[in-house]
Amino acid sequence: MELKTTRFGTLQVDPATIVTFTQPILGFQEFRRYITLPGPSEHLTWLQSTDSGDLAFILLDPKTIVADYHAGIRPDEMTELAVSSPEELDVYTLIVVPQDPSKVRTNLKAPILINPKHRLGKQTILDRSNYPVQYFLAQAKRSGTEAGEVANARSDA
Repeated sequence: MELKTTRFGTLQVDPATIVTFTQPILGFQEFRRYITLPGPSEHLTWLQSTDSGDLAFILLDPKTIVADYHAGIRPDEMTELAVSSPEELDVYTLIVVPQDPSKVRTNLKAPILINPKHRLGKQTILDRSNYPVQYFLAQAKRSGTEAGEVANARSDA
């Protein structure tokens, strides 16, 4: 199928590569089908909607900033995503890139889970984790703080 995007131009998409989200990304309830594309670096991946060529997210492997990041995937989520162990899932976090580069952040509390084998995905909320909703990448890089120690992390965004 042909997909016209604002970011990547016209793409030829094999329908077998489309990831269907069993639960939508928060705030984007009407978009459930995506493809992944290589990102601008090896730890970044694009998540391009196939429902809207205007919608794309940049994803980060959270272990690049928090080496012991643990998503704590529940058994019902593994069933929902058709896996028998969490290791079968690709885990990402969404990156927010505002105009001010010092405000680039990721949400460690609501990772994106993708089963690459069955092309299923969802965003989950880690209710029992201490990971911040806003983890500022520039600040973390300067201070070397751990994910739970970001001083200005907000839980309301």
